[in-house]
Amino acid sequence: MNSKAVYILPFYFSHAKELSNNLDGFSKDDISFLFETLYLNILENLIGKHAKIDIYCIWDENRKDNLPDEFKNSNYNIVFSDVSKKKLILERLSSKEFLSHKNNLIIFSDAIDIRPSDYEQYFNLLNIEDESLVIAKNKENSIAVFGFNNYSEEIINNLILSNFSYNDFLGRVKSCEHFMHIVNDVLLVRNLYNFKQLYQELSQKKSIEYCSQPMHERFTHLFVEYKDLLK
Repeated sequence: MNSKAVYILPFYFSHAKELSNNLDGFSKDDISFLFETLYLNILENLIGKHAKIDIYCIWDENRKDNLPDEFKNSNYNIVFSDVSKKKLILERLSSKEFLSHKNNLIIFSDAIDIRPSDYEQYFNLLNIEDESLVIAKNKENSIAVFGFNNYSEEIINNLILSNFSYNDFLGRVKSCEHFMHIVNDVLLVRNLYNFKQLYQELSQKKSIEYCSQPMHERFTHLFVEYKDLLK
């Protein structure tokens, strides 16, 4: 077991109805394809890090039969859970995994523009003796990545109560003595506007740093299919 761990929380399954409304015009299959691609993109950016980082893929326990082939890798730890209840997921992880690793990093599966080097930076910021937090958030202050060292039940409880809202979380931890490292403007893809942002991001050459050609092709399929929504 490594001292570092990454936990990928799926956003799609627990917000399917909300996303269907927010991505009005998308077919159900294409919404699923979009969020599967975002999840796979995160995994791809973690390739080669298995020797140093334990990777936990959280997946809907009711969709075990729909587990993508790319997940069926002995280097990944698949955790089946009721993904509609983040509280239960985090409480379950708190009973063992969080305690077994010194540095833990939670990431939502619909996050993008996080480079492999960013993960190294996150863990470097956590790799100190003092209690430290790393928070990456989008422009709407929704937390996309949450990292911590020296597991704290209080911190995790406040994260649950805040429902991953940065402003709410910050208001709850004023009395906590943690070094907080904040990263701004991570993209979370949760509505049509974000889909347009995704298109703009992947149109830039620098996106190859966090989105490979095969992943680009998967996204391009959707951009072509829904080009009228990109206007």
